[in-house]
Amino acid sequence: MTFPNNLARTIIFLFLTLMLSGCQVLKNLDILQYNQLGVYHTVHKGQTLYLIAREYEVRVDRLKRINGIYDPSKLQIGARLWIPGALQVLNIDTSIKKQTLAKNKNPKKKILKKKKILKKDIKTIKGFLIWPLKGQLTSKFGNRSGRHHDGIDIGARKGTTIVAAAGGKVMFSGWGPTGYGLMLIIKHKVNLTTVYAHNAHIHVHKNQIVKQGQRIASVGSTGRSTGPHLHFEVRNDSHPINPLNYLPKK
Repeated sequence: MTFPNNLARTIIFLFLTLMLSGCQVLKNLDILQYNQLGVYHTVHKGQTLYLIAREYEVRVDRLKRINGIYDPSKLQIGARLWIPGALQVLNIDTSIKKQTLAKNKNPKKKILKKKKILKKDIKTIKGFLIWPLKGQLTSKFGNRSGRHHDGIDIGARKGTTIVAAAGGKVMFSGWGPTGYGLMLIIKHKVNLTTVYAHNAHIHVHKNQIVKQGQRIASVGSTGRSTGPHLHFEVRNDSHPINPLNYLPKK
């Protein structure tokens, strides 16, 4: 009678070991995190994993790990890659880039010209947004302690009302990427997107149409935060831009 009992215990032990090791593997996969922000990118001709990673500003090794890619040189056309943290799918046209580089004898001059156009576009829509929160500006856009700050921070008491900076459609509502806590993403006209992070409560849901000035959230300190405030971002085609260029002067 002793032999069957020992055999049963051994089988149970092996089963539990496999199950726990499987859980550890799932835990290490970023893509399985609950409600993680991201998009699926379909690979087109001429696109490499390194090019895709550069355009989305994601580490190549992270893309390899999340998508189970062992040999990037064998990336197939039509494959769908999960891009963590991306707000929207980017159009990476390699043929146009090659033609542009071939025709452009002075790349620096071309870049400066693009910057001038961007500044002109920003000026024409100055005041398109309203301030999402009445509070004190505690941190500006740009370099902060050696790292780039993609938005501005507005300090206020916990529970203070946050409103939509402009009318649009709620694209995301829930727990955002690491550090953002409870967050909202609203898509507006003219390719603008606004991000509202560290909220205590969210009062709208995904795919809901909101009006400018409508209550959408309450100030909190969720995620990586040193105190109650709103982290507010403005993005143009997923690229962060200084929100103060779009907001009216106080």
